[in-house]
Amino acid sequence: MIPACSTVPACRLLLAGLMALTLTPAWSRPQLHCALEVNGEVHRHVFPMVSHPYTVTSIDIGERFRFKAVVLGEGDRVDLVNIYAYYQTRRQPMLMQHAKHISPIAQDNPLPDALTGRVALYSPVLGKELAYRCALHRRAP
Repeated sequence: MIPACSTVPACRLLLAGLMALTLTPAWSRPQLHCALEVNGEVHRHVFPMVSHPYTVTSIDIGERFRFKAVVLGEGDRVDLVNIYAYYQTRRQPMLMQHAKHISPIAQDNPLPDALTGRVALYSPVLGKELAYRCALHRRAP
């Protein structure tokens, strides 16, 4: 309920303030920033927060690996981050790692590896390396 305003400009200012408090723009929602490295080539990806985990698809990394990060939450609160790394076989992706981060804290200016540290995984064939590091940003940089 909005209290009575004495002037029109005061009402507009009050209404604008209430709207700013209740609306969280998409650009200010937490995002997961990951740097993925295969064969010396770095791939950078931003994973936005979602409300339905099954809508997130994996991305191809160097035609050898697939990577998926699911950031679940609401508003500016992140409840869960699930990270999946797959080795790409001829027939289908094979899960190599599933990492779960429960209620992580998003930061304004995190280090590039603030959430995960540097993680190195090796394929079962030829031992190819996938290295990644991720940070949860409070707002888009």
